Amino acid sequence: MSITELRPNGRAAGKPSAKESAEAEALRAKTQATKAAADIANKVKAAKAAAEIARGEAEAAKIRQAAADEQRQAERQRRAEQAAREKAQESAAQWRRDAKGIAIICVLVSLPLQLMAFWSPRAPFLIFAPLVLEGLAWALLKGAEAAIDDHRPSWHYRLLAGLVALFAASVNFLHGSHAFGLGTGLGGAFCSLAGPLVWDLHEHGRIRKRDGRPTRRERKAAARKAAAEAAEQAAAQAEAEGRQAAVRELRSVQWPDVWERAVALAAAVGELFPSEPTWKRAWDDVHGAPLGDTAASIAAKVAAKAAAKDAAKDAPAGVVGGANAQVESHLPKARITRPKGAPDGRRANTGTPPRQSAATYPRYSVAARRAMSLAARGRRAS
Repeated sequence: MSITELRPNGRAAGKPSAKESAEAEALRAKTQATKAAADIANKVKAAKAAAEIARGEAEAAKIRQAAADEQRQAERQRRAEQAAREKAQESAAQWRRDAKGIAIICVLVSLPLQLMAFWSPRAPFLIFAPLVLEGLAWALLKGAEAAIDDHRPSWHYRLLAGLVALFAASVNFLHGSHAFGLGTGLGGAFCSLAGPLVWDLHEHGRIRKRDGRPTRRERKAAARKAAAEAAEQAAAQAEAEGRQAAVRELRSVQWPDVWERAVALAAAVGELFPSEPTWKRAWDDVHGAPLGDTAASIAAKVAAKAAAKDAAKDAPAGVVGGANAQVESHLPKARITRPKGAPDGRRANTGTPPRQSAATYPRYSVAARRAMSLAARGRRAS
C-alpha cells in the first residue's frame, strides 16, 4: 500500500471505520424514519382533507336536498292554491249558470199565467203588462249587478225587484187559484218569486266576496276571542285594583300621619285616592326627607357609619416588612458599591436623609447586641 492511499490519520481510504458505518447507518435510519413520518403526516393530512371534503359534500347534499324539498313543497302549495282557485271559479260559474237556468224556467212557468190573467178582449193592450212586470224585475236586478260591479249601493235595486216579483206572484196566485185551482196558483206564485230570489242570492254572494265580509263562523270565533280578551283585561284590572287597595291599607297602617296628609292633598287636587306623586309629596311634607327615609332612620344610618369608622381606626395595623421588620430596621444596611459619579439613589426620597447618631436610639441589651452582631457577620460572610 502506497502513502497516497492512506488517509491523513493513517487509515486506508477504501475501508470505512465502524464508527463511520454506524453514523451512516444511523443517518439512513433517521432519513427513513423522517420519510416515514412525513408519509404518515401526509396520509393523515390527506385523510383529514378527505373527511372534510366528504363532510362538506354531505352538508352540501343536505342543503340541496332541503332546497329541493322546499321547492317541491312550494310547488305542491302553488298547485293546491291554483286548484282551489280554479275550483272556486268553476263553482262560481256553475252557480251562475244554474241561477240563470232556474230564473228562465221560472219565467217560462209564471209568464203564461200572467198573460192569461191580464188578457181581455176589451183591452188587448194589457197583454204587455206581464212583459213589463218581468222585464222590470230583471232590469232592476241587472241594475243591482251594475251597482255591485261599480262598488255602489245596490240594496234599493234589489228591494224594488223584490216588490215587483211579489206583485207578479200575487197576480199568479189569484188568477191561477180562480181559474185552475189552488195548486196552480201556488206554483205560479212560487215561480214568480223563485227566479228573482235565486238571482238575488247570487248577487248577495258577490257582494260579500267583494267586501270581504266574514262568515258566521268567523264572526262567532271573533266574538269568542273578543270575550276572552275582555275577561283577561277585567281580571288584570281587578288584580291591579286589589293590589292598590292592599298598598293603601298598608300605608294607612304603617304611616298614619303621612296617610292623613296624603288624603288631604288628594282631596285638594281632586283625586279619589292618593296617587304616587301625592304620596311622595305628603312624605316630604311630613318627614322632609326622600321617600322611605325619616329623621330616625337617617340618624341611625349616620351613627352606624360613625361606629364603623371608629372601629376601623382602632384596628391594629398590619405587619410591614416581614416577621423581623423591627429588628432589621435597626441593623446596619449592606454596603452598596456604586460607580463613581453615579447619582445617589436616595434622592428620589426627597433628598438625603439626616445621619443618625448612637444617642438617637436606646441602648440595647447585651443579648440583643450579641444577636445583631452574629447576624451581621453571617451576612458579610455570605
